[in-house]
Amino acid sequence: MNPTISVILPSRNEKETIGQCIREIKKVADENNLPIEIIVSDSSNDGTEKIAGTEGARVIKHDTEGYGFAVKEGVKNASGEIIIYADADNTYQFGDIPKFLKELEKSDIVLGSRFRGTMETGAMPLLHRFLGTPLFNMLLFILLGIKTSDSQSGYRALRKKTFLELDQKTNGMEFATEMMIKAKRKNLVIQEIATNYSRRGGTSKLRRYRDGFAHLKYIFIQTPVVFYLVTGSMLFFTGVIGFLWGNHIAPFLTSATIKIFFPILGVQILFLGLFAKTYLATRFGETDEFIKNFYKKFRFSFALVLGFLFIGGAFVMKITGTSEAEFDKTLVFLLIGSQVIFNATILSTLSIK
Repeated sequence: MNPTISVILPSRNEKETIGQCIREIKKVADENNLPIEIIVSDSSNDGTEKIAGTEGARVIKHDTEGYGFAVKEGVKNASGEIIIYADADNTYQFGDIPKFLKELEKSDIVLGSRFRGTMETGAMPLLHRFLGTPLFNMLLFILLGIKTSDSQSGYRALRKKTFLELDQKTNGMEFATEMMIKAKRKNLVIQEIATNYSRRGGTSKLRRYRDGFAHLKYIFIQTPVVFYLVTGSMLFFTGVIGFLWGNHIAPFLTSATIKIFFPILGVQILFLGLFAKTYLATRFGETDEFIKNFYKKFRFSFALVLGFLFIGGAFVMKITGTSEAEFDKTLVFLLIGSQVIFNATILSTLSIK
C-alpha cells in the first residue's frame, strides 16, 4: 500500500472553483488507485468551506489570511506521509499528481514549473511572467545559488517529514521563497516537472506589489552576509583608491561618482547587511555565527567615537582652510561620520542578546 497522500488546497473565497478542484483530485485518485485525502485549509467568507465539505474534502477552518499560514495549517492536520499542495483556483492540472509522486521517489521537493509547461493566454499577468518571477529566479541564483525555472510555483510535492524539518516561519506569499532557500541550505534535492497553467476562475487574491516586495525583502535578508561585506568593501575601497591614486591609475577614478558616491554607498551596504541579519535573528529567530560574534564585540561607544572622528576630520579641514581645496574629502568625511553614528544608533536598539 502506498503512503497516504494529503493534497492540500489553501483557499480564500474560491467558491467558483473549489468544487471542480476537489472532483478533479478524486478522479485522479480513482484512476490511479491512489490513497488521497483532500484537505481544504480555509479562510473564506464566501461559503467556500461549505462547498468543499459537500464535495467530501476535509475542511480546516482557521479564518486567518496568509498563503503560507494556510499551507502550514493544512500540513499540521494532514495524515499523509506525502504532501502535495496547489492553489484552489483551478489553474493547476491535478492530472499531474502521478508525475509528482514518481519524481518524488528520487527527490526531496518537486516543483510544478509553469514555465516548462504550456501557459494559457492570460493565465499569468505579463508583469509576473516577464519580470516578477524571472527576477526572483535570477536573484535566487545569483545571491543564493538556487537554480529553478519557477521559484514561485504554487504546486509542490514533498514528504511531511521534510516539510516539518524546514520549519518555515513566514505566513505570506514569500512562503514559497522561504522553502527554496531553506531547502538549499539543507542540501535537499529539488526537481521540477513541467505542468500546464490555466486561467484562474474567480477573483485573484494576489496583491501584486505588496507580495512582490515581501519576496524581495525575504531574499535580501537571507542573502549571505559575505555578499554585503564584499560588495560594500569593494565600493568603499574603490572610492578610497580614487581619492589617493586616481590620477595615477585611471582618470575615471577621480569622478565624483567614484570618490563620493562609492564610499558612502559601500558603508551603507555594509550596514544593510547587518540590519538584514539582525532582522532575521529578531523576527524569525535565525541567528548565524557572524551576527552572534558581531554583537558580542559591537560597542555603541566605539561606533560613536569612529563616527565623530570622521566628522572631526572634516572640521579640521575647515579650520585649516583646506576644506575648499579638498571639498570631496570633507564631504565624504561628514557623510560617512553621520552614517556611522545614525546606523549604529539603530543597530544598538535592535541588537540581539
